[in-house]
Amino acid sequence: MNRWITILLLLLTGCGLWAQTEKRCALLQGVALEGPLDSVRQQLRAADWAEWGQSDDGEDYYFRGKFYGLRAKLLVSVGGADSLLTSAYVSVGPYSTETMLKKNLQFFFYKLKQEHGDFVQRDGAWVYMDDFASVKLSVVDNDNGSRDIRVLYLPMGAYYKDAVTMGLHGPVQEVVTENAVSEEQFMRFAENGQLEQPDLTERHYDRYGYLRSAKMTEQEGHSDVSYEYDSQYRLVRRTLTNKAAAIRYIHEYTYNEHDEVVAQNQKVFQGEECVLTLNMHNNYMTRDEQGNWTTNSLSLSYWEKGSQSQQTTVLQKRTLAYWEE
Repeated sequence: MNRWITILLLLLTGCGLWAQTEKRCALLQGVALEGPLDSVRQQLRAADWAEWGQSDDGEDYYFRGKFYGLRAKLLVSVGGADSLLTSAYVSVGPYSTETMLKKNLQFFFYKLKQEHGDFVQRDGAWVYMDDFASVKLSVVDNDNGSRDIRVLYLPMGAYYKDAVTMGLHGPVQEVVTENAVSEEQFMRFAENGQLEQPDLTERHYDRYGYLRSAKMTEQEGHSDVSYEYDSQYRLVRRTLTNKAAAIRYIHEYTYNEHDEVVAQNQKVFQGEECVLTLNMHNNYMTRDEQGNWTTNSLSLSYWEKGSQSQQTTVLQKRTLAYWEE
């Protein structure tokens, strides 16, 4: 396989700069390869992949379609009680001549690098990896002497991005915060990344696993909750509206160059009148091995209608537990 490595390294040298898009999951030509089977099926069909069968155990599903314009087969595997996608395997071939194999291998490498970014050579294959996805390009030998080009897509992060939108890294299971301000003192996440919060119901997620709307059970009725994200899928605004109490809560978030929340601004409206504001600025002091903060000096200013504004600093500490990877 050394000659194939040489070919692709030469191709890399002449490629120059590549355009990359912000992604938070494994993508196959724009199809989000994660989440429930029905969602993946719908996207694949819209991209002209035709489903033609499945395994007896219901864990593998087979499609035919075009992979960057060339005929290909696709194997999608799912698992767990929610039938979430675990992997996707594209196969193109068989090739009986080395000339055509080399030509299409170069073509796929070119296309994959355009879409995903830099690949590294590892154990005779070419691999791209980030916090959310792994893409592996390889050549495999068939029993009859022919060869296939295969591309393996693996989701690397949890499907539900509840933890991600809270600025958490890694497979977080529990977070306990000392001196919590405007957040829960104790939070627990399922292995699939979903926040376990019983009073947050009727949740609606987009195809990338980001929460878009929900209902929050309150002492007086419930609040409708909406979530807004920027182009990098960072949570920038969360709005709770309680119509029964005529109260609206707006939470806004500002980030630094490391995608950490550096400031939060909260306002409470009664009708159209603002009756409370809370401004907070984070100064992270220590982090754990996953990059999550464990000590934070929180500066805050607080104003309530009819009162003088107040300022204080709160030292926060938190302990995090993780699911085993």
